[in-house]
Amino acid sequence: MNQPIITRTPLDRLRHTLMFEALLLTLLAPMMSLMLNRDIVDVGMLSVVISIKAMLINPIFNYFFDRFDVRRGRVPTERKLLGRIIHAMGMEVTLTATSLPLIVWWLDVTFMQALVVDMVMIFAVMTYTLIFNWGYDRLFPVAQPAASLPLSERALSVEH
Repeated sequence: MNQPIITRTPLDRLRHTLMFEALLLTLLAPMMSLMLNRDIVDVGMLSVVISIKAMLINPIFNYFFDRFDVRRGRVPTERKLLGRIIHAMGMEVTLTATSLPLIVWWLDVTFMQALVVDMVMIFAVMTYTLIFNWGYDRLFPVAQPAASLPLSERALSVEH
C-alpha cells in the first residue's frame, strides 16, 4: 500500500519564508543601491515592500508547486536539479510580473529600464532561490512514511 507524501506544515512554510526573505534583503538592498547608484534607504525601502509582497506570494506558490509534485508521486523536498530549476524560474516569473509595475512607479523609470534592472536581479535571485531551497531542504527535511522511502533507506529504517 502506498503511503501519502508528507509536505511542509504551515509553520515550516512560515519559517522558510522568513529565513529566505531576511537573508535575501541583506544581500539585495546593497546590490541594488550600487547597481542603480541610488540611496540605500530608498532602495532598501523598495526592497522591503517587494519582500513583503514576495512573502505573501511565496508560501502560496510553494504550496501549489508542492501539490503539483505530490500529484505526480514526487516528494517535494527530494526534487532533482531540473525540478529545482523549474521551481526557481516559476517563482521568479511570478514575482517579476507582480514587481515590475511597483519598480517603475517607485524609481520613476520606464518599463524597459525596470525590466533591464529586474533581469539582472532575476538571475541573482534565481541562483539564490536554487541554493537556499536546496540548503533548506537538507537542513529541515520532511520525514516520510517508511513505505515512501527508497529501498536502500527502507532497509536502514527497518534495521534501526
